[in-house]
Amino acid sequence: MAFLDPPDATQRRKRYWIAAGSVLATTILMTMFLLESRWGYMKPDSVIIYAQSWKADRSRDDAIADVKATKAARETRLAEARAAIAGLSGQAKIDAQKQYDDYVKGGGFKRDLPYVAAEPSVQAIVRVPAPAEPPIE
Repeated sequence: MAFLDPPDATQRRKRYWIAAGSVLATTILMTMFLLESRWGYMKPDSVIIYAQSWKADRSRDDAIADVKATKAARETRLAEARAAIAGLSGQAKIDAQKQYDDYVKGGGFKRDLPYVAAEPSVQAIVRVPAPAEPPIE
């Protein structure tokens, strides 16, 4: 049962190994934190997309009217851009037309105008002032 009472040299050697292991583990952990803070390997911030909220009693006809209003607003914006390009000349017109074509091909107008409501979803409350009372005589 000599293993229950090891000599002092063996104990000292074990303690050195334990101390070396703890220093190594701490060094590795600190190095990892340093590397992560320097270059980072976290995902970039997520993109927040807001969704349109509708009334609970929204009908299919309301949805179809909203789609038509959105398409009309997109076409209006594209027509305004085409009219602005038509007013240009020379290299400016060529550059503007290329930029317009890239915008349309990339679907930029769908990102710029994702939704247009046919009717406002929230009814405005209008307060009518009470009529002035005539003075009592």
